[in-house]
Amino acid sequence: HGRMSPPLLATSGLTKRYGSVTVLDDVTIDLRCGEIHALIGANGAGKSTLCKIISGLIERSAGTISLAGQPFSPNGKRDAEQRGVQIIQQELNLIPTLSVAENLMLARLPSRLGVLRGKALQERAAEILQRFGLSDVDPRQPVGSLGVGRQQMIEIAAALDQKCRLLILDEPTAALSGNETRQLFEHLWGLKAQGVGMIYISHRLDEIK
Repeated sequence: HGRMSPPLLATSGLTKRYGSVTVLDDVTIDLRCGEIHALIGANGAGKSTLCKIISGLIERSAGTISLAGQPFSPNGKRDAEQRGVQIIQQELNLIPTLSVAENLMLARLPSRLGVLRGKALQERAAEILQRFGLSDVDPRQPVGSLGVGRQQMIEIAAALDQKCRLLILDEPTAALSGNETRQLFEHLWGLKAQGVGMIYISHRLDEIK
């Protein structure tokens, strides 16, 4: 991907205000395919706010965003996901009472719960779990019965199994074991090689290195 092609993600003058409080002030980013940008800063610096704007979770107050050279104004998280922008947040967004398989496929299934069950769903979920080193997890068990680290890995697997051009990770390893963190990094290097661009928020400088 040459420098002459438009960046995967570009922001200009990105600003977010809540009343008289400015959380983000004139933020400019240029991120290209296959790049991983680390985002570090004190709590309250606006890192998560920036990423939530890019991923469609909140609206910006001012500024512009483009994705692969096209104007980008996602109308919610699902809209951003359909454009290839995935976010993995520190707080879990799983539904504890649904099975592992249902949580893995939730974003891609019709809203009628009756279609969530069945052999095909279990087989597809088992494939995803195998690919992400989670073959010890039973796709039929309630996701809430897993430990927090395993739940975070389920959420990561669900995001990475979808169409992904830009991946945002907000403190993804806070609940992970050392082995789970290594598994995650292996997947990130694979995505980098495929040209996926990433924004990685962490307080752990050893991880950023």
